[in-house]
Amino acid sequence: MGNAWLFITKSDEERSWGANQGYDDAVGSYYSYDSNVPNCQQVRRGDVIVVRQDDWVAGWAVIADITTMPNSDKQISRCPGCRATNWYERLTKSPPLKCSVCKREFFRPELIHEVSKVTAYRADYSASWVEAVRPISYRDLDPFLASRGTFNAIRPIKPDTVETLLERIGARHIDLTVQTTDGKVGVILGGHIPAIVKRRRGQRQFRFKMMERFGESCAFSGSQPPEVLEAAHLYSFAEQPEHHPNGGLLLRRDFHSLFDAHLVSIDPTTWTLDVAVRLKPYEPYWALKGQDLKVSTDLRPDADLVASHREEFLIRERGSFG
Repeated sequence: MGNAWLFITKSDEERSWGANQGYDDAVGSYYSYDSNVPNCQQVRRGDVIVVRQDDWVAGWAVIADITTMPNSDKQISRCPGCRATNWYERLTKSPPLKCSVCKREFFRPELIHEVSKVTAYRADYSASWVEAVRPISYRDLDPFLASRGTFNAIRPIKPDTVETLLERIGARHIDLTVQTTDGKVGVILGGHIPAIVKRRRGQRQFRFKMMERFGESCAFSGSQPPEVLEAAHLYSFAEQPEHHPNGGLLLRRDFHSLFDAHLVSIDPTTWTLDVAVRLKPYEPYWALKGQDLKVSTDLRPDADLVASHREEFLIRERGSFG
């Protein structure tokens, strides 16, 4: 095994600094950085990387390849006072921009813009990506990091802690046997095939918030392994593309599918489960009918959203009988 690194990426809505336009990252696939980033020269093919998106660990992988692009243009915006790049935007104060170095406060038109030449890199790790199955926040990472540079996007992980961290992320035993031959990296984790996955923005963070709220417990069946737990919306995310903390439940994967299909619902007056008649031949699911929701009273989701989901459930039930 080579070195191990924490790669930090920020979504546009979470990025507080603005000296550059960010990087073209695709979490679960590749990570982009350049020669201005500390530790960029030390990252190698075959290294283990843990990816943190915003405040949460997204998963881990092994770098299969690094594409190098010399003489790439990069636009840098600097403080008009000291020319530092460590300035940030404040949402509730005016002037909205403030420099962390000289403490100058200023407006966006005052920024000094320049274009510099850098070597750009793209680390591809898609073939070995392991999605995080439980929430690990940026605070939880401190014991594993060899360096805690506040502004460093690439940070070394202590070699003797790597396997422990990866097992926490993936909830399974890790074998870091890595073979590097003929420019290819293979990890003994099981087979993978190329695929394009469309992920709802913020879905991972929403799941982690649901796990923090409810623990590793399904609202229909109680305690379950984290690998099978999913965050379910009580409303159509396609129609309301926002993640409401009080608008979700943690459900086992099969129950999530049935809930989304309105084959299982919740009575908001009794907080018990109702099951569609078409599931009667399937005893494990039919047995849910009349069972209490396995969520404590103080953690119950929004009753209006629950009622709306049940209304659609009842409409479909009536329709099934002609």
